[in-house]
Amino acid sequence: MPVAIDPQFSVYHLAERVQQTSTLLSHRRTMSLVSYEIENATLIDGVRTRIFAAFQYYSKFLPQLARYTTLALRAESIYVFGVPDVTLPALPNVTYIPLKRTDQLAKEWFLISYGREYFSALATEELTSITDPDHTRKFKGIWTFDVSMVSILEDWLSSAVDAQPLNVSEKDLNFDRQIRLMSNTMERLTRRIDRLNTRLTDAENAVAQELSERVNASLAPTLQARR
Repeated sequence: MPVAIDPQFSVYHLAERVQQTSTLLSHRRTMSLVSYEIENATLIDGVRTRIFAAFQYYSKFLPQLARYTTLALRAESIYVFGVPDVTLPALPNVTYIPLKRTDQLAKEWFLISYGREYFSALATEELTSITDPDHTRKFKGIWTFDVSMVSILEDWLSSAVDAQPLNVSEKDLNFDRQIRLMSNTMERLTRRIDRLNTRLTDAENAVAQELSERVNASLAPTLQARR
């Protein structure tokens, strides 16, 4: 039975209300780097999580087919949201959730990954248009490792797509493993930013600097508090 998404349904607005922190104005490149690293917790570090990924339009997902084919082999399950402007091939363990162009979620880029050993969420809303040149597109959004926030988003999205609840209680969570994975994320991001800085334009350097500051401001204090 097809899933019917409420046209007013918004991951970003829920995250904004619950997080109660200032949002981060971000470029598309920043969103890509963060999304890539959330996925890498499963692809490289091997955690088994449920993943919800919004690409706004199915055509934006096409370049990620090979990556998500591998990702789906290691994830608990994956749900991909987007306006069906192209036909996508069936992928094992991946469920496509079609959106309408007028749906609020068609304006949002989010990636939620939740499991016993890892929990992270990127929730954003586009300030520009998906038809704008990629290098000019901007978003306002939140990137968090807060388990309360991520579990709320996972529960909400699982209900929206009629998925079985994961039933992960707080006592099931492995915070030591989460800390190690957050450290891995920081190290990989730092290396990628260092490589990018050798060949970026001034405008692109600003994006890299934005991401570097976000990593230091948001991730480092969390790591220190858990040690």
